[in-house]
Amino acid sequence: MKPKYGFMGKMLFVDLTTEKMHEEELSNDVARLFIGGVGIGGKVIYERIKPRSDPLSPENILGFATGPLTLSGAFCASRFTVFSKSPLTGYWGTASCGGTFGNMLKASGYDLIFFRGRAKRPVYLLIQDGKAELRDASHIWGKDTLETEKIIREEVDKKLSIACIGPAGEKLSKISAVINDVGRAAARSGLGAVMGSKNLKAIACYGDLKPEVLNKDKIIELMRETFEKAKANPSHMFKDLIEVGTCAAVVPHLATHDTPIKNWAGTNVKDFPEEKWERVGRKSLEKYIVEKYFCPGCPIGCGGWVRVPGGKYAVERAHKPEYETIAAFGPLCLNDNIESIIYANDLCNKYGLDTISAGATIAFAMECYEKGIITKEDTGGIELEWGNSDAIIEVLKKMCVREGIGDILADGPRWAARRIGRGTEQYSMDVCGEPIPMHDPRYAVGWGMIYLIDAEAAKHTRGFLEGFILLKPWLAEKIGLPKKIDRYDVSEDRIRAQALMSAWFKCVIAAGLCIFGHDSMDYPLLEVLNLATGWNMDVSDLVEAGIRMNTLFHAFNLREGWKPSDYTFPPRVTGNPPLSEGVLKGVTIDYEKLKRSYYRVMGWDPETGKIPMEKIRELKLDEIIKP
Repeated sequence: MKPKYGFMGKMLFVDLTTEKMHEEELSNDVARLFIGGVGIGGKVIYERIKPRSDPLSPENILGFATGPLTLSGAFCASRFTVFSKSPLTGYWGTASCGGTFGNMLKASGYDLIFFRGRAKRPVYLLIQDGKAELRDASHIWGKDTLETEKIIREEVDKKLSIACIGPAGEKLSKISAVINDVGRAAARSGLGAVMGSKNLKAIACYGDLKPEVLNKDKIIELMRETFEKAKANPSHMFKDLIEVGTCAAVVPHLATHDTPIKNWAGTNVKDFPEEKWERVGRKSLEKYIVEKYFCPGCPIGCGGWVRVPGGKYAVERAHKPEYETIAAFGPLCLNDNIESIIYANDLCNKYGLDTISAGATIAFAMECYEKGIITKEDTGGIELEWGNSDAIIEVLKKMCVREGIGDILADGPRWAARRIGRGTEQYSMDVCGEPIPMHDPRYAVGWGMIYLIDAEAAKHTRGFLEGFILLKPWLAEKIGLPKKIDRYDVSEDRIRAQALMSAWFKCVIAAGLCIFGHDSMDYPLLEVLNLATGWNMDVSDLVEAGIRMNTLFHAFNLREGWKPSDYTFPPRVTGNPPLSEGVLKGVTIDYEKLKRSYYRVMGWDPETGKIPMEKIRELKLDEIIKP
C-alpha cells in the first residue's frame, strides 16, 4: 500500500538503452523504514544493481529523490538528493542541493527517479504533470549549464526547473557535479560523470501536483512559531546565515585553524596570516553581493547573487561562493584575491565541477609544482605558484574541458597522482579519492569522524557533533547525547554519541530538509515529519531509521569490495607530523583507533567492519541484505 500522506507514491524507472520507462508504486512500509529520499533510493539500488558494476558503465543506476517534507509546508525542505555508485571512490555516493528543482520534481508527480543503461545519443528527460518522455539533446551536448537551461526552457516551457551537467560531466570528470538553478550544485561524489556516461544531459520538470499531508495547517503554524523563536533568540549560525550566508564563517574558521591552509601543510600564522583573512571574508565579499537568494519555502535566504563589474575576473551575475568554495580556492591555495574566487566559482558552476574538489586538486598541483614534479612545460607555461590567482583560473579552465594539464587533474588529486606518480600520492589530501572538505580533523575529532565513518567518504554535511551539541542542546538531550563534549574527547561514550547524531542527520537528509535550516533553528523535525506523514514516530524510531540507513549504505560498500583501509586519512591530516606553530601546534589524533571504536558501537566487526547477521535482522534489513 502506498503512503497516504507526505508522498506522491510513485517512482519512475528509465532504461536509457531501450528508451523505455515504467512506474512503480512506493510502499508506505518502505517509506517509514527509510524515511524518504536517499534512504528509499539506497534500498532500490542495493536490490537492483549488479554487484561490482563499473560506476561509468550502463549497469550502474543513478537516482534522484525528494523527501516527505518536500511541498509539505515545512520550511527549508526543498532539497533533492542524487545518488549512485561513485566513480570517484567506487563506493556509495550522494550529493544534495537546494533551489527549485526538488519541489518541481515532486510537483511533476514522482518521489524518486532511477536511470540505468546508456542512451544511443544525448538525451534529456522531460516530465510535465506526471507525463515523462525522453527528448533528443544532441544540440545542447557541449553547452554549459546556463546555456542548457536557457535552451530547454525556450524550446519547451519557461516554467521548467532543470538539473543538468556541463562539459565536465560530459567528459566524465570524476569530480563533476549536477547543476540546477543556473549554478546550484549537487556537487560531490562525481555524479555528473555518471550522467555523462549515460548520455543523459538533463532532467527538466514542471508540475502543479502536490502530496496530501496529514495536517498542513498545523505544520504552517509550527513553522511560524519556530521562525519567530529563532528571530527572537537567534543562534550565531542563524544570525550569520540570514545576514550574509556561509561566507560569514571564513574569518572565524581561519582564526581557529578549522580552515586548511596550503594543501593542509600550512598554518594561519606563517602561511596565511591574520592580515589576509578578511581579504577572503564577508567584508570583502559583501560589496559584490547584488541580491539575496531564497530557496522555495525558506525564510533564511543564505544564498545570493554577485557581480564583479570589470577587470579580468568580471562576472555579470553569478551565485555567491559559499564558505567551502572560498576556503578551497583561497587559503588552501594561499590565494587572497576574492574576485578570482568568485570567478572560479562561476566557472565551476557553468562547466559542472565540484568546487571543493577542484580547489583541492589545484592545491595538490601547486605542491607538486613547488616540489619540481610538475613543471612549466607540463602546465603549458602557467606558473603554478602558491597564491597565483591567474594560474589558478587558467588551470581550472583547462580542467573544465580536460585540456593539457587539465586532463590529468580533471578526476581529482588521487587519480592525478596515479597518473603522475613519483611519490605524489602523499600530496593528495583525500579519503578514498574524495577530496577532504574545508574543516580540519586536527581542530576537532567530530570532523575527522564523519569523514571516515560515513559510507560516503569525506563529506562535511553529515553532522559535526561538537557544533550540534552547542547549537541544539535541547535536541541533543532528546537523542541521548551529552550536554557538553570536549573537541578532543576520544572515549567510547563520545563515539556512541557520534553514531546517534550521524543517524539523526541521515533522517534530516532523507526528509528533504536543509541542514542549515535544521541546525540554525530549533527545528522540530520529528513533529513536522509526523504531521506530514501521519506516522506517529518517536525519537527512537527516527534514530533507528538513521542507523538502518547508515548500515545499508555500509553494506553496499562491503558488497562492492570495501575494506577499512580504504577509508583512511593522509598522515598530514591527522597531525603526523604535527604542525609546529599556531592553534593546532602539536596536535595528533589516532583516527584508526576511533574508527574501530565506531564499528564496535554500531555492532560491526571492529577490525573488518563486517555486519553480523543478527544486527541485520535487528534493523529489519534481512530481506534486503542476504548472507
